[in-house]
Amino acid sequence: MTVTATAPPTRAAYRDLNVLRWVTGLFLSLLGDSVFFVALAWTATQVASPSVAGLVVAAGAVPRAALMLFGGALADRVGPRTTALVSDGARTAVMLAVAAVLLLEQPSAAVLIALAVAFGVIDAFFVPAVGAMPAVLVEHHELSRVTAMRQVVHRATAVAGAPLAGWLIATSSLSLVYLVCAGLFAVSVAALATTRTLPRAASAMSATADDEGEQRGRRGPWGDGAQERADRRSDRRPSARALLDDVTAGLRYVRGHTLLLPLLVITAVAELGFAGALNVGLPLLADASGWGPQGVGWVLGAWGAAAALASVVLTLTGSPQRAGLVGVACLPLMGVALAGVALAPGLGAAAAAAAVLGVGSGVIAPVLGGLTLAAAADDQVGRVMSVASLAGLGGAPLAYAATGVLVDLTDPAAPFLLGGALVTLTGLAALTSRPVRTARPDGTTS
Repeated sequence: MTVTATAPPTRAAYRDLNVLRWVTGLFLSLLGDSVFFVALAWTATQVASPSVAGLVVAAGAVPRAALMLFGGALADRVGPRTTALVSDGARTAVMLAVAAVLLLEQPSAAVLIALAVAFGVIDAFFVPAVGAMPAVLVEHHELSRVTAMRQVVHRATAVAGAPLAGWLIATSSLSLVYLVCAGLFAVSVAALATTRTLPRAASAMSATADDEGEQRGRRGPWGDGAQERADRRSDRRPSARALLDDVTAGLRYVRGHTLLLPLLVITAVAELGFAGALNVGLPLLADASGWGPQGVGWVLGAWGAAAALASVVLTLTGSPQRAGLVGVACLPLMGVALAGVALAPGLGAAAAAAAVLGVGSGVIAPVLGGLTLAAAADDQVGRVMSVASLAGLGGAPLAYAATGVLVDLTDPAAPFLLGGALVTLTGLAALTSRPVRTARPDGTTS
């Protein structure tokens, strides 16, 4: 028998003080991230050659990517809030240690590489845990609002972080800069510590999904098989073997999920189209078009401002009922706008195209992000968010390298045209997926 669950009336997420405490903790943590990475890059340039400085900055990416799935598995075993608190506290301790070292001596390149690696390891556990926390803070029908708020926070820290870091580096010692990072992470820990979580299986929809999975006796689209859940409940030890088993189970879960799998594939493929063009191709296009560095700022500013505005609107209005359809329908429009940046007759038109691209970004990220959280079973949300993080970020290095080669072989417009075509085709293909097209904000399909 299928049970229809009706979410109880709750206040909008942006009015919920508990959610706002999480948002505050996330904002301070991301701000600390921004200041840290600028400070790390600057410190590296002071003690090493440009090539070694680049190695220092890149060193943290390898353990972050390699351990991200294990971070999600740990969040599912001990809870996303606990994992986020411990890893955020570890970042505080690392920053305090670095500040103390800088008081005594100038760090070597080896020390900086070790710092970057340590931070990458900790991030591999913090990122999926803090990303999964909305699932234990609000009911499923509010997840799109919370993911929209998260997008606004990301935009705000991107705007504020680098200037704050630059001002601190210019006006104070490097030791004080890292001490400020430690302070930001410490206050983030305090904010996250005051958040209250829902019971592990509080969501009626997830409970219904689990019941349906048990009735089917197999791993269905909305939950694990009953035996797999029972096995995990009987062994909560976060040993390396247990976490590896959990990672494997999580990947099987995503692979067999009729909504999550296409959502994550859409995210990964669309990101390949955007990442290279905006991050590597835009400076090359601006140089070839005579816009100069100010042109890069105008185009990225128009994109970022429009994305933030769209996310604010979505925070206030909530997700549309036909969330999946609205989300993927944005992709063809975004693909055309991405190509329009390169085809624009002047800087003003390019900025206008970027603004259209930003509106789409500000809608699709919260809508599809909310669907991803809502569709994941309660005991899988950490691993799902770790896979989502890899889907969104994993292809970026490949896209960056491919963009450079493509521009060398053709011209600066090519990444925008090919990227726009890829994003458009991804959207059109996504519209043929019934689970995605009919997905509702609570993660169910009609």
